[in-house]
Amino acid sequence: MQQDRLVVSSERVPFVPDFGSGGLTVVCGRSEVDLAVVVDELRRRHGQGVKVVDLSFSESTADLLTRGCLTVFTNLHRLPGVAVESLARQIAAAGTRCLATVVLPLAPSSRPAFAAAFARLHGLVRLVTLRPVPRCGLPDLVVSLTGALPEAALCSLLWSLTRGWPSAVAAALRIGSITVVDRHCYLSGWPTRFEADDLLARIRGLGLPLWSAAKAAAVLAPLGRAVPRLTGQALGVPTHEAAALLTALADAGVLLPMRAGLVRFRLPLLQLALRSALGPYERRRIAQIAVTALWQGTAECADPAFLADRIVEAGNLVEAGRARAELLGRAGHAVAEAAGRSDGELGGHAVAAETGRSELAAALTLHAHDADRALRWLRAAADLAPNPAERALTLLAHARACLAHGAAWWALDSTDVLLHEHVDDLSDDRLVDVCLTHLAALGAAGELDTVSRVAAGTWWPWPGGEVQRAVGRAAALSSLGDWRAAQQVLADVRDHPDGHLVARHLRDLEPITRLWLGDSAAFDAEVAAGEPLPDLLQRDAEVLVALGELRRAEPLLALTGQVRLSCQATLAAAGGRADEALELVRKSMATQPRTACDPGQGVMFHVAATLLLRKGKLVRALEMVAASRERGPALPHLLAVAEASHHVLFGRHADAVALLERALDHARATGVVALTDLLWMALADIAVSRGDRSPLPCHLERVAEVAKRMPTEQAEISRLVLHATVHGNSATEAANLLRTRPPLELAEGLERLVRFGVGAPELLSEAYEAAGAVDALLHRSVLRNLMRTHGIPVPGRQATVAENERLLAVLVTDGLGNKQIATLLDTSEKSVEGRLSRLFSRTGYRSRVELAAAMLTGRFTA
Repeated sequence: MQQDRLVVSSERVPFVPDFGSGGLTVVCGRSEVDLAVVVDELRRRHGQGVKVVDLSFSESTADLLTRGCLTVFTNLHRLPGVAVESLARQIAAAGTRCLATVVLPLAPSSRPAFAAAFARLHGLVRLVTLRPVPRCGLPDLVVSLTGALPEAALCSLLWSLTRGWPSAVAAALRIGSITVVDRHCYLSGWPTRFEADDLLARIRGLGLPLWSAAKAAAVLAPLGRAVPRLTGQALGVPTHEAAALLTALADAGVLLPMRAGLVRFRLPLLQLALRSALGPYERRRIAQIAVTALWQGTAECADPAFLADRIVEAGNLVEAGRARAELLGRAGHAVAEAAGRSDGELGGHAVAAETGRSELAAALTLHAHDADRALRWLRAAADLAPNPAERALTLLAHARACLAHGAAWWALDSTDVLLHEHVDDLSDDRLVDVCLTHLAALGAAGELDTVSRVAAGTWWPWPGGEVQRAVGRAAALSSLGDWRAAQQVLADVRDHPDGHLVARHLRDLEPITRLWLGDSAAFDAEVAAGEPLPDLLQRDAEVLVALGELRRAEPLLALTGQVRLSCQATLAAAGGRADEALELVRKSMATQPRTACDPGQGVMFHVAATLLLRKGKLVRALEMVAASRERGPALPHLLAVAEASHHVLFGRHADAVALLERALDHARATGVVALTDLLWMALADIAVSRGDRSPLPCHLERVAEVAKRMPTEQAEISRLVLHATVHGNSATEAANLLRTRPPLELAEGLERLVRFGVGAPELLSEAYEAAGAVDALLHRSVLRNLMRTHGIPVPGRQATVAENERLLAVLVTDGLGNKQIATLLDTSEKSVEGRLSRLFSRTGYRSRVELAAAMLTGRFTA
């Protein structure tokens, strides 16, 4: 398998000064850690030839020099200015090379003496100040630290927290939950509490009063001019003493110099670390001070989320009713912003009075960091509810919101509370909602053994009678992909005398279950009716996208406003934005549960694997298939399409046929009809490639059956192509319909028409252009060969040469050997060796690893 991280041939080389012929080089920096990295690099390069002297523990500079050795003096700022001047003159007289480190900023009392000393040492001392990495250089720094390219959102977060200081970037990457997918790294979570002693050591060393003031300021800083007064209140000291402590923190470099009365931290990551260092009561008390000041109007804050965060921390130290209203209002506003609606506030009444399913749970699709905050607000609002019934409804809303954002364990926590503490506070109908949400959370959290036991009918430890348990069993069977069994259970419930007790849940579950089985009537009626409930709108829109029914999905997408990452990825691919689609797929893999793969996610993996195959990233395509399989896909037959294509590329046609037939057998066993036309078309492709057209009438019959039961555009195109092939008719209708489809589908479809002998060779030019729109390098290479066979001119000779070179670089980066590349490109190993040698010679890269690093960071140019 391809390694997720790139193994770089050499680590990032920190700054190391040029010492020249000798003398004292003074390296200044705002981070002791970054200065220590410079010292460590000198040790690595010079080994025993380096002597390190910490001047923090030296009363005199006499006899500190060692001839024939590079001496490094750390903490030069600990010495008085006179001693610094004396040391510099000793070094100059001895003609030795030395380096010293100074942590900025200097203490105000030391600055004049140091300035005077260095003025007198002009020509004897070389001053160098470490600078942060510029924003444009941050991705390269992250690659050097992680071996993976950071997503744009991660870079933005790192820049906002660290301002580009390397040590702070390394600390932030260590603190956050960083997930690497396909040599790209993503922030999958940021802890509310974390240990960061290395960041805080210097502040602790300033003494208890400044340490306490720094922690209070870390919370109160957004409150502007009120910070000194509120800090004094938190510390129990007068305002002028608190102001003096804040000034001292600015002098020590913890805070920026105060302007217009505003308190700002020099390093935002340090502010978060200080908040994490607060003790439980300390945190609650400071939060109470902040909330009270905002409620009383004695302080203001530009960040609307600040108040909600402090209410969560203050807990029962603030008035419960007002706190709950604030939390629900802020969470509702976040939902409205995310969904692009203007009907903002949901408030307490909206949650308490809901009779369908929670708007909050359905629409809460925010950026991961914002979503985590909003979920915490909603959970805290549940604990502040005035009565058990309202608490239960808010907990259910919270559980659903957590599921919508991949926070399965948080959802389980809320549903566990509901099932253990609030059974008597919910109606029977609501209890079914809780059980179904709990089952979904179990599946997303990877508790598949429990879900399997429920599906088998051997386990149901929750409330509910026979029909309630049956609905739960059907939901479990659906999540495991056993659609036929799920539908049979639902049919039995519908015929049960108590079926009316779960009528709403039957209306929700049956249309989708029947759809995958090839009965689309109920689902089509639901879509035509324009279901008003937001979660059903979103679900139906995502199902239509998964089926490739993009034009039918557009009205629902406009109404729902938000869809999951998997649907966003499929839509991006359909719009010809291949790189964006793959980025969304990686983001989904990094931030969403790894133990579930519903139909929409299954289609996402299928689309991603197909794109990667056509781009020449074959190993990564198989990794997508493996990732989907590990999650237990609800439509496992889709995995076979890309995997079979991989076999075909290397001439393993028999293996491909066997794989596709096994997938079709599994689909028949579970009753699945949806998207099986893709497998039949793949078999038809192989038959034509082998020169054996005898299976095509059978394949046409199967595809026609799928198209009749599920009349999607995709199935209809397959039917038209095979009908034209078998009966010798024109395929004009198929070509016209293909022109309404996504670029990659258009390129593959037009090529198929020509290969099957039912389309004019001139269609290859159109296919070539469509493949270029998604940068399908390998597919374009195949198309060029086919175009030459049919006498169709290939445009752009120079562009073709560059594209061939880039394809070779992609295949090498993907980890393919020369023999595999030769098979793919239908050439000899010797030819591949020659082309690769010329590539290295032209670009200057010395190894496959260097080439891979250049491809990853975008530095490679063909």
